[in-house]
Parts: sequence; structure tokens; C-alpha cells
Amino acid sequence: MDPRLFRLFRGLLLVVLCGALPCGQSSAWSAEVPQELKDRQQQLLAAHEKARAAVVGVTDGMGVGSGVIVSSDGYVLTASHVVEGRRRFRRNGGGDPSVVVLMPDGSQYRAEILGRNADADAALLKITEAPRGNNGFPHVAMGRTSQTQPGQWCFALGHPGGYRKDREAPLRLGRVLSVGSRTVVSDCAILLGDSGGPLFNLDGEVIGIHSMITSLIIENRHVAIDVFTGDWDRLLARERWGELRAADNNLVETDFFGVKLQWQDFVPKVTEVRAAAPAEKAGVRVGDVLLGIGDGRIADRLDLGTILALLESEQSVKVRVLRDGAETELALTTGRMPAGDDAGAGRQGERDAGEDDEQRQQEIMEQLSDNRRIGPNEKRDTRVLKLFETLALERREGVVAIRDNGPLLCLGTVMTEDGYILTKASELNNALRPEIVFPRGGRVPVREVARDYSFDLALLKAEGVSLKPAVFRDSPAAVGEMALIQDSRGRASLPTVISVRAHEMENSRRAFLGIKPETAENGVRISEIIPGGAAERNGLKAGDLVLSVGGSEVQTSQQLIVRVGEFQPGDRVPVKFMRGEKIETMEIVLTPRFTNENPLLPLYDSLETRGQFASVHAGGFPRVLQIDADVYPSKVGGPLLDLEGNALGIVIARADRYPTYAIPADSVQEVYRSLRAQADAAAPNAAAPNGAAPTAP
Repeated sequence: MDPRLFRLFRGLLLVVLCGALPCGQSSAWSAEVPQELKDRQQQLLAAHEKARAAVVGVTDGMGVGSGVIVSSDGYVLTASHVVEGRRRFRRNGGGDPSVVVLMPDGSQYRAEILGRNADADAALLKITEAPRGNNGFPHVAMGRTSQTQPGQWCFALGHPGGYRKDREAPLRLGRVLSVGSRTVVSDCAILLGDSGGPLFNLDGEVIGIHSMITSLIIENRHVAIDVFTGDWDRLLARERWGELRAADNNLVETDFFGVKLQWQDFVPKVTEVRAAAPAEKAGVRVGDVLLGIGDGRIADRLDLGTILALLESEQSVKVRVLRDGAETELALTTGRMPAGDDAGAGRQGERDAGEDDEQRQQEIMEQLSDNRRIGPNEKRDTRVLKLFETLALERREGVVAIRDNGPLLCLGTVMTEDGYILTKASELNNALRPEIVFPRGGRVPVREVARDYSFDLALLKAEGVSLKPAVFRDSPAAVGEMALIQDSRGRASLPTVISVRAHEMENSRRAFLGIKPETAENGVRISEIIPGGAAERNGLKAGDLVLSVGGSEVQTSQQLIVRVGEFQPGDRVPVKFMRGEKIETMEIVLTPRFTNENPLLPLYDSLETRGQFASVHAGGFPRVLQIDADVYPSKVGGPLLDLEGNALGIVIARADRYPTYAIPADSVQEVYRSLRAQADAAAPNAAAPNGAAPTAP
């Protein structure tokens, strides 16, 4: 591994500022859908419908986070760091103690900041304006963290990337991985902007408030709801206390406590006890599993670090450990911190360097691996995937792997019996000898016959084959509906959920040349070619001097941007440029603006990792469904299946840490018809008779 990449990963922690298709046809589902899946989907749909109206945006004028209303008279829970900026602003002599609450329908209300517990990252707001209706504010009930168990299903709502009226709070499904007295950890996909939003159980009760994410893709931290209920009077009384701690804490290796821990599945196992340290004196042994300190349960590294930070030196506490399968309680007196020693790894949540860093780096890399170990409580553990097994295998013939002389490029969705296949176009760039590989074995060459740049879909044709096409559903997908992504062999790979209904993406109507320009003498110099853009696809190179676009001369970067913006994605535009001493003109097909200008997690857009974890063409689609799967770029292009085995669309791109997009079924049908017409016009003798349509198997 490149050491630069390790440095990038080290200590990474972000505070979450939180022919025609057969329309109307579907196949009869021949296998029984597990009742557990049916029940879970029904629960989720009902809970989401109950909860969605109470999830709000929260802005203090210095950023936008999320929150949730928990009473008809307007009490709002959020994360402390969401309103921390306003506190600093007031302290410096400006502003007021209010924030603005943004309702799902776009209406706005002023709210007052009441109490804040920064130790736990909890804050309470109160809307100060009367509701514009007779029934009070929409609200949800608070659950109990003490009744929440690892493995329990849950879902997250919030506003990742910022509040948008045209897009309700995206839904993400997951499972509770760990529960502490102060922290709940889930594998729900929370992101920047989600901070302060709610984590629900499937009864629609709030069990946590989104707080932080770490470098591990499954470590999504939420403030336990019991923190709010336990501190309710102090929060109402406008008390402000504590300090937010934002660091991974693997090592508790100080005279203050005196153990070294190894974490697995959020369980801390003692691997070393320092001689004469408080832990040794208390009887802690190597092999003990640390369950709790005082009255508190431990959820994860940061939770432990916070618990220790709140202890005083020479304080007597009870330490609960699991030893030989039995729970044991030990009496421990904390040590005194050495003067001038920053050995407060355990006290302040700071990690020691060295061996611990290497262990953490290895853990991060394993998490990012395509073949990472799946924990027992994750939403795609073995038992969960087995529920989808029959569904996946029943429809395995509808998906194929697309390879280039061996390496996997992406997946494809079978459209017709006679060999037409749709896939992600940009993943085929520079392929020398593409071929399709069938789930049951065997392979045949394939050729590209047409391409749609807006949806980034390519139509492929395999000759001399008899295939079984995917069957697309004619009804739209609903938010909260469960779905499945298959792997290259058609097996169940990723359970997911519809997070956002079909919608037009931002930048979908903005034409994109795919260069980084800089003004030069007599034209605009291309300083960088953006991978997957129109310039790269058509052969422009870094260093070329652009002289005109669409017949209009451009002399500055701004002129070029304005000129390109006058066209639509898909337009063919002549570009005049100078390469060396030679002036050339090239007709270029413009693309939508598909790049992530503000990636939610820079890790996935670094030079070292570009294209490994997020798709290059990851935005600008005219119409998409958003799902919450962390699918790898080489695994897109296949169908997204509902619980009846019908395709809701084609998985098209992973945008960042989690968001993945699928082209909805009706748009797939439209694009297929267009591409098939193009292919038939280009090679009428090779087309199916009369543009024959695929039929349901």
C-alpha cells in the first residue's frame, strides 16, 4: 500500500455536520417471498410514513444540519455541534440565540436554542412561532435506548448534503451494531448534513440522533435517546455543559486506567494490562471483554474515550467484564495523570501512534475492501442475504458480467432474448475486447451499438445467443421499499432500500466539456482532462489550446464556460483547438455535468483511490432513484430487484461514501427504445425483424 494512502486514512474522522419493452408486464413470482422480508418492508413503509413529516432542517446561519420534532408544541432534538457555530458567533458579540427550522414542505420557523450537552453531542431547541395549522407540529415519539439491542433493524432520516425542498429527507435502512449508555452505532448510511437527524426503530420511535461518522464505513454514531430524556430538565433549563470529543480511541494505555484493547465487532477485548496500573490492581486480565464502566454500557471507541474523559483521577468505579462466558464486576480506582504527560489517550480520546496506528490502518483497508468481513449484525450478514437467496437465483439470468480479456468492468442487464444488453457506458471506456460472462458459466464477445451520454447507458449486442431478459416493473418504486443488488453470478450481494423517489438530478441539464480550463494567450489552455468527460471521450488532451466552441471564439475561461453552457447534454458541438503548431477541429458530444464537486468524504475522491470506491460518472442523470448501498463501481450496471423479482431499474453509479443511484424502470425503457432505434438505423440488416421487443420469460 502506498504510504500516502495510509497517511490519508490515518486518524480520519469527520464530524457530521451530519424496439419497445413490454410496458405493464411483470412476471409471476414463482418462489415464496420470505414472510420476514414482507413484514419488514411493511413495517418500514408504515414507520417512514409516520416519521417523515417530523424530520426538519436546522440552520444557524453558518451551515445546515438536521433535527426532529418530538412534541406538538415544537420541541426539536438535534446534535450539539449543529448549533455550536451560533454559540461561538454570539460569544464574539453577534447574533442571537435562535435558529431556523426548515419543514419538509419548505415552510420556515424560528426556534430558540435551549440546553446543550456537548459531552454527548445533544441539543434541545424550541420552535417559538405558532404552527400554521390546528393540529400542532408534526412529531414523533421517543423510544428507549435501554430497550434497543444490537441486531435490531433501524432507519435513518436527515438531510445529507444540505436541506432541499424538492427532495425529502433520504431514508437509509440498517441495523444497530452496538448500544452504549451514551451512544448507538448503526450501519445506516449517514453523511455530512445528516447531523442532528433521527435514527428510528421500525415502530417509528426515535432511538438516536446522528452525531459522527468515522473512517470505517459502518461506524455511524448516534446520540442515544436516553441522553435526551435523562437530561431533559437540564436541557429545558438552558444549561450548557461538556466538550465534544472527536477522535478514534483504540488505546487506553495510561496510568489513568492501564489496559490495551483490541476491537472486533465493537467489542473491546483486553490484550495487555500494564504492570501496577489501576486495571491490574482491580484484577482486570488479558482476554477479558470490557462491557461497561460505572453505570454505562460501552458502544465503541469514542464512547469509551468519552466515559474515561469524564472520570476523575483517584475515582472509584465499577468495571464490568466478560470472563470465561460469565459477567464479572470489579472495583477499580483510577490513577493519577502524570504531570506534563499527554498520556491521556484513554482520558481525552487521543490515540497513541505506532502499532495502534498500523492496526487502525489495516482495519480501514479491510473495511474498504470489496471482500471485507461482514459483522454478525450488519444488514448484509450471511443470514440476511440468505433471505434474498431464492429471489436472486430466480432472476440470475437477467444479469451478466462484462469483462475485458479477464478483468471485470461492470455488470449488464439483459434486455432481449436475442442478445441486447444495457450497461454503464463510462465503465467500458478503453475496453479492448469486451465480452459477457454468464452467471452459470460461458462467455461470448459483445460489441457496443449505441450510447446515451445523459444516462451513461450503453447498448451492447451479443450474437448467436439465447438469453432470458430481466423484467421491468411498470409501477414506480416507493421510498422505503426494499430492494436487492446482485453480484456478477446473479447471487444476492447487497440488500438496499429506496432512499429517494425518482427525481431529476442537479446539473442534469448543464452541458459539460470535461476540462479544467485556464486563460492563455489567444485562447483557453486545457490544464487537466476530467476522466469520463466529453473531452477525454473524444480525444482532447491536456495542453491543447481551445480557440472556439460551436463556431464562437473563446479567449478566457469564463467565455468558454458560458459558451458550453448554451448547449444541452448530448449536443454535438464543433471545438476548434491548437495542438502544438497544428490547428484542428473536432466534433464533440457534450455530457451532463456528472462530477462530484463537493465530495461528501474526500477519501473516495483522492488521486490514489479515484475510481476504486466511487464511480467517475456519478451525477447529472436526468432521472434517478437513490438507494443506500455501498456498491463498488465494477458492480454497477445490473438490475435493481424488488421483492417480487422485478427490476425497479438499473444500478448506475456509486456517488460517494454511500449514495448509489439507479435509473428507474420507465427511464430505462425509454432509453432502450431510443438506443435500439439508433442501432437499427445504423445496421438495419442486423436488427431484429420489425424491431422485435423482448418478452417476459
